[in-house]
Amino acid sequence: MGKYKIRVKVELVECDDKEHGIIKEEDSCFAMTISEKDAISIDRCERALLQTAYPTIRDAIAKHLSKVSKKRLLKKPNQEM
Repeated sequence: MGKYKIRVKVELVECDDKEHGIIKEEDSCFAMTISEKDAISIDRCERALLQTAYPTIRDAIAKHLSKVSKKRLLKKPNQEM
């Protein structure tokens, strides 16, 4: 079995969007817009980051496991699991 690299990229970018909860964007990234008050508070910023990270992680794991399952089925089409 091969090795897998896990990559994570987090961006905090100033914007003019209205505050909103977690949304999945067109590029399949998850985003949340927070207030400046929350952005300058380490606890609030960390909470928002972790809330946004959870669905991102779950989505990545689901996609990965789906690919791995398909790959295994293609390699062993005649064997039962």
